[in-house]
Amino acid sequence: MRIIGGRGDPMRKRAMSITEAKRIVSSYVGKPVTIFVNRGRKRILKYEGEITELYPAVFTLKIVGDKTLEMLSCSYSDVICGDIRIQPQSP
Repeated sequence: MRIIGGRGDPMRKRAMSITEAKRIVSSYVGKPVTIFVNRGRKRILKYEGEITELYPAVFTLKIVGDKTLEMLSCSYSDVICGDIRIQPQSP
């Protein structure tokens, strides 16, 4: 019998702490990034911009190239649960 969810389970995603999420986000401050936001029911929005400010519970993204949206605020908990993915833009 095999116990699922144990330490060596390949199906389990590695847990991330809030400090690790803050460290990841802070490494992208001032750099051009692409952010993918999962809104549920297969709706994934893509924004390009730059992370401008870091706060204790959220960070802000200045959107480039979108006429309807200038700024987006995201929480670190969304990064932890995978609702927000941050990807650096290639030069």
